[in-house]
This record gives sequence, structure tokens and C-alpha cells, in this order.
Amino acid sequence: MKTKPACGPQRDPEFFEEIDKLFAKYPEAAGRYAVSCLRLETVVLKIDFERQVGVSRVEDGRIITEFHDREDDIVRLYRHTSCCQYVHGYECVRLCPVDL
Repeated sequence: MKTKPACGPQRDPEFFEEIDKLFAKYPEAAGRYAVSCLRLETVVLKIDFERQVGVSRVEDGRIITEFHDREDDIVRLYRHTSCCQYVHGYECVRLCPVDL
């Protein structure tokens, strides 16, 4: 029996067809974005994006993301940076330094 992948065009072909159309319609913006599977965060790490947010930094050529409760002090410090990942097109789930 062949199982569907957890994420991607084989799992949700109609969704990806619409994303392709949108990227074609806005090619300049399309170069700034990618579709991301949240399986590692939500299934493996059990992150609850309603109460947690990722805080990313660049260190030794790697992007390091740690997840914190939205009310934690470190999240308050990063709120003055920029959001670099959204779900549902508007809710910020990852904060990044401004210079990224």
C-alpha cells in the first residue's frame, strides 16, 4: 500500500496548483516566499502556535529556531524585530532579526 506524503504537492495537489498560479501572478513577491510544511513543529515537537512562537537567529552559518510561549520575556524583546513566517497568511509564528 502506498501512503501519501505528510506534506507537499502529492498530498495537496489542488492547493499547490493555486499557489503556483499566485506565484506566477506576483513573480517579484514569489521570490521572497516559500511554502513550508509545519509537520516537524506541530507533530514532532508538538508546538502550539496559538500559544508559542519561534524565535530565530543566525549562528555559525545556521538558522537556529527556539520556540517560546508568546508571553515570555525573550518574545517581548523580539517583537520589535520582524516576522518571517506566517500561517493562514497573517498570524506570525516565527520572529527573526530585522536584517534577515
